[in-house]
Amino acid sequence: MKWLKTLFWMVVFFFVIHFSLQNRDEVTLRYSIQNYQWFEFTNVPVFFVILCSIFLGVLIGGLSEIYGRYQLKRRLKQNKITIERLEKEIDSLRVSQIERASLLSED
Repeated sequence: MKWLKTLFWMVVFFFVIHFSLQNRDEVTLRYSIQNYQWFEFTNVPVFFVILCSIFLGVLIGGLSEIYGRYQLKRRLKQNKITIERLEKEIDSLRVSQIERASLLSED
């Protein structure tokens, strides 16, 4: 299975390199609001823009996934505490019911 994973990543790497070599045209990136220009990058390769946007998308998705897992772990911990508290309450009710039954049987 490990060789299959390695083969997969080799194929992905090959396609990324091939894509990069075919998209070497340069573009200018600008961000401006009305007449106020915030930044301008000149002569940026197209593949760099595309790969950076994919990387940022994966990064944002990964961070949201990590946050979701954190929320689930926290909720799981709270539920375990609640379960332990309720089990103790059930045990105490069983003991008190057994004691009450033994007191009634003695009379």
